[in-house]
Amino acid sequence: MQITFCGAAETVTGSCHLVETDGLKILLDCGLFQGHREVENRNRESFPFKPEEIDFLLLSHAHLDHVGLIPRLVKEGFSGEVVATPPTAEIAKVILTDSAHIQVEEAAYRARKARRRGERALSPLYDVGDVLDSVDAFRRRVPYEQPVALKNDVEAVFHDAGHILGSATIELRAEGKALLFSGDLGNRHRPIVRDPSDPPHADIVLIESTYGNRRHRSLDDSALELKEAIETVIGRGGNLLIPSFALERTQEVLYELFLMWQMKELPKCKIFLDSPLAIATTRIFARHPGYFDAEGRDVFSQSPNPFHFPPLHFTQTTDESKSINAIPEGNIIIAGSGMCTGGRIIHHLRHNLWREEAGVIFVGYQARGTLGRTIIEGADRVSIFGEDTAVRAQIWTVNGFSAHADQPILLSWLKKASPDRAFLVHGEEESLQGFKQAIDQKLTVDAQIPAWKETVEV
Repeated sequence: MQITFCGAAETVTGSCHLVETDGLKILLDCGLFQGHREVENRNRESFPFKPEEIDFLLLSHAHLDHVGLIPRLVKEGFSGEVVATPPTAEIAKVILTDSAHIQVEEAAYRARKARRRGERALSPLYDVGDVLDSVDAFRRRVPYEQPVALKNDVEAVFHDAGHILGSATIELRAEGKALLFSGDLGNRHRPIVRDPSDPPHADIVLIESTYGNRRHRSLDDSALELKEAIETVIGRGGNLLIPSFALERTQEVLYELFLMWQMKELPKCKIFLDSPLAIATTRIFARHPGYFDAEGRDVFSQSPNPFHFPPLHFTQTTDESKSINAIPEGNIIIAGSGMCTGGRIIHHLRHNLWREEAGVIFVGYQARGTLGRTIIEGADRVSIFGEDTAVRAQIWTVNGFSAHADQPILLSWLKKASPDRAFLVHGEEESLQGFKQAIDQKLTVDAQIPAWKETVEV
């Protein structure tokens, strides 16, 4: 069995790992690289494999850094089968369609700039037509804990990763071995989704390391900090911006805001969910209550509920989004993208970041090279749409809402899997090194940090 680390190796994004076993070539995820320009340029490099030779693509979940290069994979010759849980397949179509629109819009913007400079512009990675072609490959949708026969006596089992709706850790059985891919492992005791299921024993593990060197604050502490930020900013008449990933983080923030409203602890304000993608994924959540935990099923069976309560307003169109800035201040605005790399949050930052009465609360991971990372690292000024913008708004970072496991959860999960070898992926250098050090000290597992495009025999 061979593994080639085609993405999310020595970096967080671009999850993609090639497993060659029993005459099959199997991809685990095929995600988009995000962050520094140097990292994002990898999206245009040749795949370190021939797409037409890939037999199966197994998806851990539908975040863009795990599915975002599927249309390009299909366009370049992949004709195999995509295997995923039902929510992952459904959400991936929405995520990829949104990504295609952004690709086309950004390409048009670059083309206008290039024409003025007499330069040649890059074309989009893919368009909506390519997405529709790729959706045809999603031919097998599988439930948790049910072995899936692939070919040549190779089978896969999807276990609940507890990360987002439909997320999975993937167990691959072949050559008398068990390989376990964590995907993105979820945090514990979070609303809506279930906790990660215990892993089966595995000989080899590919484990994410996003927060491998740290411990999260508790969800209760994070909810309290969210409440304090709301009271502070709304109390002084400012807008509170929440850059949020459309999938899972948005729904969890709405859940906490609903609880505050229900307990009459939410100041009088309007809550705007200003993201067509978040609105679409929120509706998908509502169609899959079977994937919720018991608390989530109970809360969402009632009316009002976190997706429908009086202060909450969905702004679907561009005109509706623009109209928010004409409303008197003192509102909560949830908009994407979560790392402030595009989307409607950029416009709201342009209108509010320079205001002392405003606030921005980050509830998700910010990759290096993103605007979100620049802001939380304390920049006094940033560039927004090419304009120099002062950062005067109050900034909060709340990591207890993270959908990723922290070091204690990762160590516990890895100990239960009890592999001989573990490959640490999906992390920045300090997280990878910190996690490896913890494994070396506390577990009897041979932990390695693979390089991008490195191939290992297992």
